[in-house]
Amino acid sequence: MIIKKLGLIGLSLSLLSACSLQAHESVPAILPDNSSAARAEIVAIVTSALGGKKIPIAPNVFQESSRLLLTASPVTSPNGVKVYQKNLQPALVFELLKQGDTCLLKRVDTEELWSLKTSSCIRR
Repeated sequence: MIIKKLGLIGLSLSLLSACSLQAHESVPAILPDNSSAARAEIVAIVTSALGGKKIPIAPNVFQESSRLLLTASPVTSPNGVKVYQKNLQPALVFELLKQGDTCLLKRVDTEELWSLKTSSCIRR
């Protein structure tokens, strides 16, 4: 009888700790349509992460996907033909995450994380 009670207590504790871990787990997220403040914050973070280099970022960033891929744009020749580099660099990837009530921006290659002031991101 005592062993069954101890077993039930142990099972209950492990389930509670599993729920607690899930609350702190980061999951992919997207932004709602009216998120211009969050977009401005994301543009500032990405610019800072790239050493101040300004990158054009679409107004609907993170509204359809939880990932932002940044690649070098092709050069256009005087004839109007796009010329791509021979050795392409891999894309820089930023991911929008939701952890509890907090929205996070993660740079995938360096694992850097930034906490956003906005909490309007939605679990994907």
